[in-house]
Amino acid sequence: MSTGVNRRRALVMADQGISSLSNVVVSIFAARSLSSDGFGAFGLAVVVCLLVQGTARAMIGEPLLSRFSAADAATRGRLVPDILGAALLLAAIGAGAVAAGGLAVGGAAGSALLALTPVLPLVLLHDTWRYVFIIDRPGAALAADLVWMVAVLAVLPFAPDGAGPAWFVVAWGATAGLGALAGTVLGRSSLGRPRPLTWITTNRDMGTRFLGEFATGQAVGQVVLVAVGAIAGLAALGAVRAAQVIYGPLNTVHQGIYLALVPEGARADGGSHLRRLMVKASIALSGVAAVWMLVVLLVPDSWGTALFEDTWNEAGDIMLPMGLAMIAGSAATGGFAGVRALGAARESLRARLRTVGPQLVLPLAGAAAGAGVGYAVGFGLGHMVSAMIWWSAFGTALAAGREAHTEVAGAGEATALAAPSPTGTSQRSEGRTIA
Repeated sequence: MSTGVNRRRALVMADQGISSLSNVVVSIFAARSLSSDGFGAFGLAVVVCLLVQGTARAMIGEPLLSRFSAADAATRGRLVPDILGAALLLAAIGAGAVAAGGLAVGGAAGSALLALTPVLPLVLLHDTWRYVFIIDRPGAALAADLVWMVAVLAVLPFAPDGAGPAWFVVAWGATAGLGALAGTVLGRSSLGRPRPLTWITTNRDMGTRFLGEFATGQAVGQVVLVAVGAIAGLAALGAVRAAQVIYGPLNTVHQGIYLALVPEGARADGGSHLRRLMVKASIALSGVAAVWMLVVLLVPDSWGTALFEDTWNEAGDIMLPMGLAMIAGSAATGGFAGVRALGAARESLRARLRTVGPQLVLPLAGAAAGAGVGYAVGFGLGHMVSAMIWWSAFGTALAAGREAHTEVAGAGEATALAAPSPTGTSQRSEGRTIA
């Protein structure tokens, strides 16, 4: 394995860690400064921002990784103005919706949403630069995130007495603007006149399917958590949330590995190379998850009680099954990233829809049978079934894409240079497969 590949992976992982850490730091400061209701209002604004951000990633960032990672750098450079324009268009639409929601809700929650409105475009612009850089210049992505992190650390200690959730939302979003500015400076050679609709229309085949995946995953996750509270009680739900916090660092590792794997997989020389890459990644991630689980299980109960107080009484019992669930989820990563590396958006959406059943039914059946512990067991079984689904989808996409192995660069060039036709249609492959 080349030194360049290892260096790129390390930079991507570091970038993902810094990106996640900045959100954690703001949340900690807000939690220590606000009342429970105020922190809830801040949390609502963050969740809404993440939903809009997820939509933008599905429509912009994910198609960029899946379709253009194997194209040449010059082609990707010509795409940047349209990518940034699309991000700002989605940000403007999202900001309008958030403002309307803030006015309708009122109170502390409404104030937090209104505070989010002007800074939402800054957060999305920063995140879009991360995706632009992640393929060729992960060091630039890391630099932009470090600017955001340093700015957050510099601003938060100066929160005025009695600062409400709106102040923390603005501080979080405005410092993201500094990260976006850093990205603009680092990527200034690619700037040009944006055509906001060009990217969306020419990549709507992938974008709409990835958006469907995002919406499905969010819906299933939220429905399951709400239902656990209703079925097993709020104590069980609190235990589940505590376990999610404890195992949260693994999600950061998963996302970092995914961002490294998709571009690398799209450039893989042959199906056997791609398969080996994804198998090794899943084995490595499963090993990391197993080690983390062992560390968690060895943590003294007194530490858990200090962190979560009475919630730890029930949370401690589900750490083992939740750890096994995380190992099963890690096993799915290679299959999922492999499908995305092949640009098989249709197969990816089909696989996501097939995972809805096991990820919805099994955790809820477990919660009904055994409260928090039952949920964790069902959650793990759901991830095991989902892992098999994703690897099956990867095999299907790999078989379908063998004859189109070298077509993505040509398709990328055509998409980059061709303006939308009057009918809004274009001829292109789905990535490295012909759909």
